[in-house]
Amino acid sequence: MKKTILCVLMAGLALSLGCGKKENRVVARVADRKITVGDFNKAVATMDEKFLPKTNDIEGKKELLDIMINKEVMTLKALTAGYEKEKGFVEFWDRFKGQYLVASMENEYIVKKVSVTEQEAKDFFDKMHNEYQLSQILVANEDEARAIREQLAGGADFAELAKKYSLGREAGEGGFLGTSTIGNMFYWVEDALASTKEGDITQPLQTPTGWAILKVHRIRKITPEKDLQYARKKVEGDKQKKLLAEMKQKIEKDIGLVIYPEAVNIVYNNLPPDLSMEDIVTYKVTRDNAPKLEIPEQYQGMILAQYADGSYTLKDYMKIFDEIGLPERPSRKLGKEAIVESIHRRIWDSALPTYVEKQLKIQDIPEVAKGLQTKKEMMLTWKFYEDQVKNEVTVSDLEVQDYYNANKGEISSPERRAYSIILVSDKAKADQAVALARKGEDFTKLVRKFSEDPEAIQTGGGTGLVPKGNFPDYDEIAFSVPLGQVSDPFQVPRGWAVVKIDQIEAPQPMPYASAALSLRQRMQDDRAEKLLKEKLAKWRKDFTIKINMRNLKKTELSRTRPTDAVLEQKAREQQLQEQKQQQLQMP
Repeated sequence: MKKTILCVLMAGLALSLGCGKKENRVVARVADRKITVGDFNKAVATMDEKFLPKTNDIEGKKELLDIMINKEVMTLKALTAGYEKEKGFVEFWDRFKGQYLVASMENEYIVKKVSVTEQEAKDFFDKMHNEYQLSQILVANEDEARAIREQLAGGADFAELAKKYSLGREAGEGGFLGTSTIGNMFYWVEDALASTKEGDITQPLQTPTGWAILKVHRIRKITPEKDLQYARKKVEGDKQKKLLAEMKQKIEKDIGLVIYPEAVNIVYNNLPPDLSMEDIVTYKVTRDNAPKLEIPEQYQGMILAQYADGSYTLKDYMKIFDEIGLPERPSRKLGKEAIVESIHRRIWDSALPTYVEKQLKIQDIPEVAKGLQTKKEMMLTWKFYEDQVKNEVTVSDLEVQDYYNANKGEISSPERRAYSIILVSDKAKADQAVALARKGEDFTKLVRKFSEDPEAIQTGGGTGLVPKGNFPDYDEIAFSVPLGQVSDPFQVPRGWAVVKIDQIEAPQPMPYASAALSLRQRMQDDRAEKLLKEKLAKWRKDFTIKINMRNLKKTELSRTRPTDAVLEQKAREQQLQEQKQQQLQMP
């Protein structure tokens, strides 16, 4: 684990949060820098639990304070070493500062201004009972959208115009989007649908990447899969997105942004073959060997996008395309819309940070200024750590092989289980399903009879072989019930569940090829951890450190570190959730 350095950086975050007058008592001083009771208490409240002390007594408080002192020591070492003035760091910081100021703007001008009433949440939840079948025409500019709407008003066929003009990935199918429900669509779509009926065609709608026209084919009533709490979060998120979109739209209007569809078509027609996600994640395709966007020379001078401060030609976009990460690159599968979106992202990466800094002057807010300085110190600390510790640690192939051979018996994959799930809204139905299952009725048929999860009804409710963490709400029960048995009903966030265990696969020995990468990383982390502790002991001697034990006793250590077993399980669950999220975002 990179425990020490991550602890140090987390402590730095806590120090940026500030405190009230009652918490200004100084617990420790490192040279001319101080750590207060408020700083300590904020660290306890905000630090990841895996970095906290195991006990909440005075020894635990000393342990946490030691981490915070280490952060100050490393920051001072980085500053005195001149890292702040290095060209590479200055260039990096200029880019990061813009991102931080944009995030601060969103927090100050958007997040803090948004609230949701109970009535708003209930009204939205009522709308979540509606399912719509839709088609879409998506274009880059308002004038083009209005011209298309006039053709539709004159009787033109929606599908034919979508095939001819739309930038969306569904253009080839006449713009047909399929069915979706309120709560699962973009806010601008849901807002537009509120007053529509079957057969309606909306007026042009401004979207984050252009202008859209929707056609409503069908509306029907459904039972929503998600609850009132989800509705409240969705309304809150949509309000925030609307405020940010309004700001971006204002800036786009101010800078006179225009994207030319003819040039977009040329980009699309010359896109290289689509890349498979499998080739990307297995490094079969990398930035070095990925196919390039090659646009014929006679078109390279054509303007793709133009705004007050400049423009992008197709030749410029060839370079932009090459700089985009492989999973995010525009592709034929994603449609012309992805090209337009990439142009917007490029402009926002340069225009929005400048607007936030020069026009809104977000950095003048004291809390933002303090947070910006703390972030800078964290980056300096990390750069110092890389140079002084991380880059000095190496692990050879032979050392990894020797470690594997010595610990082969302990290196294995986790237990996996396959089970089927019945999900219902009330316990009475769950009890009925359990009673029938234990009498011998086919569980798959019971899933289709009782379950209120639409996907489970289609698939039979089976999970396939999975380790703990794939379905966290079910883990405790599913990994304790014997093979072939049916659980008692148990409550989950979406209702009441019953599981039957279909298969159990014991932990399997992991071959060297599968284990080598993680073993190497673990060995590197362990060696870096040891080296950092040795160097910290020396660095601390360079500064005067004073601790006020009386004030330390006045701090509050209300949270402690869970057991290693609990932390390992949570880490596995988080990793699996991240993998699932990445899969959902795959093109």
